[in-house]
Amino acid sequence: MSARQGFGVIGENRTGIGSRTATRNLSSSGERNENAMMSDEIRSEVRRIVPTLTDDRFKGQSGKVAVLGGCFEYTGPPYFASVAALAVGADLSHVFCSTSAAPIIKQYSPDILVHPYFLQRSELMQNVKTAAATAHVAEATVEVESWFNRLDCLVVGPGLGRDPLLLDIARSVILRAKAAKMPLVLDGDGLFLVAREPELVAGYTNCVLTPNLNEFRRLASTMGVSLHGPNNDRSSKLLEVTAHLRGPTLVSKGPVDAICDGKVTMICNASGGAKRCGSQGDILAGTIATFISWTLAFLDSARQSAEVEVVILPEINPMVLASYGACLVTRTAAAYAFAARKRAMVASDMLGQLGSAMEMLFDTAGGTATAGAVGPGLQGQGLLQAHISANTPNIGAAVSSGGS
Repeated sequence: MSARQGFGVIGENRTGIGSRTATRNLSSSGERNENAMMSDEIRSEVRRIVPTLTDDRFKGQSGKVAVLGGCFEYTGPPYFASVAALAVGADLSHVFCSTSAAPIIKQYSPDILVHPYFLQRSELMQNVKTAAATAHVAEATVEVESWFNRLDCLVVGPGLGRDPLLLDIARSVILRAKAAKMPLVLDGDGLFLVAREPELVAGYTNCVLTPNLNEFRRLASTMGVSLHGPNNDRSSKLLEVTAHLRGPTLVSKGPVDAICDGKVTMICNASGGAKRCGSQGDILAGTIATFISWTLAFLDSARQSAEVEVVILPEINPMVLASYGACLVTRTAAAYAFAARKRAMVASDMLGQLGSAMEMLFDTAGGTATAGAVGPGLQGQGLLQAHISANTPNIGAAVSSGGS
């Protein structure tokens, strides 16, 4: 299947576009044709939130993303996440990391803004560790929070590690981000934190979790969801986990990517690379953050626009749509990189293909692009009009009726 035919939607006892049943069998040619038709509809919806590049745009208008992660042991993951955000189309990308990781990450690229705000526990004086740790968590949280009004989305986890002090800082920042309604993407060790304390994100709809198979097992175990016995299909388990979380969208990574908010499950099965090299998940996390920032900009502009068009996909949560777009681009970039490098493919090869994947899928570069611009003269609102009409400030709120 080509990248242009890369998805299916599973719904819950509803009709209309975006509500296919979980038992759908795609083995017949008729079903495949319908799947291809749905792919065009979904991609056209994603295209609406991708900004067209024009001469009158200013710095920051195409997205301002940050990554909280990076420690002495792990410096690559925050680099890949932050540079992926730029390679897809964000204007600015930050990394909040430990002081030991910052010089290394700065050497990787001058294009990312690196903030060495965090100490690791081993760097504190032994005789005052408890008091110093508490003070440092508060101080580091204030430093990160001071950037919230200059960011569109925050990724937490890539390269964070398991240092207790860094985990405490991440926990504190997540709580402040929720209070500020900052959209979050949690990946890597951010998911380790959530598996230990699911209440950190429970009920928060402006949040995307991106577990791989092992991370999903850990989340499911924490919430008492058995992955054995009857009804053990992936979609039902996703629905169970999201039901326990009551808000966040899950992107379950695997041979296909399953994206679920507890009401709609969207499957991205676009062709990807056969090489499963490290840091592909970090690249996806940064890409999701950029797509979320575009969704926010789209919603803000559409609320100010007098133009109203038919609601095409009212059932799909914008967080789900943004995640689907990011999965499609990332998988396409992986396919391109693998075609060029085969067994030698590494994550750096994918970074160089993200722009090509965007152009192939959405054709957004240059003034003659067909994608809807973010700003005055918006072409139409599609599925997001349901949120605009309701004037809901929380873009993650579900718009479909019925649940898992």
